[in-house]
Amino acid sequence: MEEGRGERKSLRVPVNLDVRCDLADGSSIRAKIVNLGTEGIFIKSADPLSPGDSLTMEFLLPGTLNSIELAGEVMYSRVHEEEQGQDEDVHVAGIQFSDLKEPYHGMIRDYTLKMLNNEELLRDGGILLVLDDLRNLPPEDRLKAYNILIKKGSGHIL
Repeated sequence: MEEGRGERKSLRVPVNLDVRCDLADGSSIRAKIVNLGTEGIFIKSADPLSPGDSLTMEFLLPGTLNSIELAGEVMYSRVHEEEQGQDEDVHVAGIQFSDLKEPYHGMIRDYTLKMLNNEELLRDGGILLVLDDLRNLPPEDRLKAYNILIKKGSGHIL
């Protein structure tokens, strides 16, 4: 199971989005967001980050025209074991958002809930990860998510 998954207070969904991370020392790295939620992101990059690093991230959510720019802190970082030993190491990092406010909170929440309609997300055991995340959601978001899944189940998609 993914690190810290049972402690989450938001749904995280798999994505493949470009993100630019600007560090406090003035340097920048480019990375891919692997999963996204209202609490934070999980990224892959050729460049390592260190736990405790403060940074600003900028990315586009699919279906929007405005970039999202957020502050965050690296909670953990390591070399990705599955891709270790290749020509260049791939680093992964979990980044927690700092003080996520509207409208970005609502945009990310709505996007993650909308992803519950994505059949690929729910295949191959993905439903178990989604259900694990859902139990920690605030009651109104949990109810919306369960209603989406129930409607999908009645169509025999699950």
